[in-house]
Amino acid sequence: MTEQPLRAAGAPAPEITRLVAPNPGPLTLQGTCTYIVRDGDQVWIVDPGPRDAAHLEAILDAALMARGARAAGILLTHRHDDHAAGAGTLRRRLSGTARRDVPLWAVDTAAVPGAIRPPGRLLGDRGTMGHVIHLPGHTADSVALLVEGGQILVGDTLLGGSSTVIVPPDGDLTAYLQSLQVLRALCLDGRISAILPGHGEPFEDPAAALAAVEDAISHRLARIDAVREARARGVLTMPRLLREIYGPDLPAELEEGATWNILATTEHIRRTG
Repeated sequence: MTEQPLRAAGAPAPEITRLVAPNPGPLTLQGTCTYIVRDGDQVWIVDPGPRDAAHLEAILDAALMARGARAAGILLTHRHDDHAAGAGTLRRRLSGTARRDVPLWAVDTAAVPGAIRPPGRLLGDRGTMGHVIHLPGHTADSVALLVEGGQILVGDTLLGGSSTVIVPPDGDLTAYLQSLQVLRALCLDGRISAILPGHGEPFEDPAAALAAVEDAISHRLARIDAVREARARGVLTMPRLLREIYGPDLPAELEEGATWNILATTEHIRRTG
């Protein structure tokens, strides 16, 4: 059996650059975070973001600014348009510059034209650059990229400054809680040095990363308990549940996301008891 290539001895950890797309909003926070991972003269782009010409130009400039830089691939953490809509255009531009097909990886290939499923490892000239980890919950196709050195790009599995929205049936709270436990185990095992979310600011050290994961777990468990208790008291309609769980001052722009999260929670309770 041929072993998977390991990382070259003495190779430094890949460098990661973050660009924020100009699509701020209640669910996207400051905007979608696009990440450029550079390992030697090879670059990978994670989540190109929306089909915004200026943002795509900024990605190209940042990815290919170094002399001899070579595009190794594009990875989508999930299929939502705020992360994936610009992927096809970026792939064509990068392939034209490279004069070869640059791979576009996505778990849900039916939703992303031209995409293929990602491998378990992304490999470059220095060996393993990172590991692709399936973390379903926000969506069924959600993945993270654990880059050599410990930085992990988690898409919308965690946000820097808010809670992710789970929209059933593609989103699944039961699976999401399991994915958070996977992240927690990786943190406790010392494999995560920083968490880079799909929206919001990064958690830049191991302690902050672990705290973010544990806070997300605690928040979801508290919401489950609150919904279960409210339903036991006869609070069954969505308007009443929204007021009960989120309070009377929930901003109108957050009501849709809150509604979806309550629906995901009730489905989790129905399934698990």
